[in-house]
Amino acid sequence: MRFLLKQKRAMIGHTITVKVTASANEEIKRVAISLDGRTIDSENLSPPEVQFERIFNQVGGAGPGQDHVLIVRATNTEGDTKVASHRWNDVV
Repeated sequence: MRFLLKQKRAMIGHTITVKVTASANEEIKRVAISLDGRTIDSENLSPPEVQFERIFNQVGGAGPGQDHVLIVRATNTEGDTKVASHRWNDVV
């Protein structure tokens, strides 16, 4: 699986983009997304998909010097889970 994780600071919180693309002969069955230890989405895909993309607007807190961790867990139809993370610090 391939992951594309992006964030942009918004007026309130952040705009988060998550994209997961399955490898050849693979399908995505479940995607779970957390920001700073809090679940912001958990989806069981039925039917399974070869690509998942979602944009979240105004999520999480934001402030000068705050550290953030975005974690995405994607599970294929065979039950194999891959994990990707994106970490950043809010600039002053």
